[in-house]
Amino acid sequence: MDAVSPENTRPVSDDWFADAFGELYPIVYAHRTVEAAVPEARFAAQALDLAPSDRVLDLCCGAGRHLATLEQYGASLTGLDYSPQLLSLARNRLASTAQLIRADMRVLPLCCAFDVLFSFFTSFGYFLDEADNAAAAAEMGRVLKPGGRFFMDYLNPRAVTRTLTPQSRRESQGYIIEESRWIDSEAQRVNKSIAISRNQRQLGVITESVRMYELEELKALLASAGVHVTHVYGNYSGEDYGAASDRMILVGVKGAV
Repeated sequence: MDAVSPENTRPVSDDWFADAFGELYPIVYAHRTVEAAVPEARFAAQALDLAPSDRVLDLCCGAGRHLATLEQYGASLTGLDYSPQLLSLARNRLASTAQLIRADMRVLPLCCAFDVLFSFFTSFGYFLDEADNAAAAAEMGRVLKPGGRFFMDYLNPRAVTRTLTPQSRRESQGYIIEESRWIDSEAQRVNKSIAISRNQRQLGVITESVRMYELEELKALLASAGVHVTHVYGNYSGEDYGAASDRMILVGVKGAV
């Protein structure tokens, strides 16, 4: 099956993210644990030279997997996410000193106060309207102090195109998870439909959709928000980014470099 052919595409709701990160999300991503996030959080902290004096924002923090490790650095932590279900999980695992906020990343209820902003696990490019993704980028830049440091772990679109599996089925903790993936070449988006069932009863179907920005596109979008990329890694081992890299990890700073 050709994963990028037009017949494999299907409608994606403008607000798919409103349902995708609810009660079924921790079932689908049960393998994305706090333990699995430890080396990622440590790499990010080292890349930005995280210090106890820093005010840190983990944007789209989800269930707090990375914040759980970032707490060890003594910085002042804020986690922000749109999902009340995931924020509840984060609250249960984090110290009371970590501030958690529910908000839309396009309109952050925060001032220009952060020394560091982290964006893990492809938490950008969600919106079907390009203006909304630009607004999210602008908000990232706005809430950083001048000279503030920036870290974004994003997909590598070329790797996604090369390795995408159109259909898969797996079992996790008694749940059956069936995933369909396809690329909408016209919209430059990678999409996923996930059906979750248990005991032969379907519990629900959720959709995910992410804009596949090429590196120069993403750098330009961030530059328009005042964030200038200073280095790009291809994985969490610290290798430089290339066309064959697993990930696209951008490190930058707000203001002139």
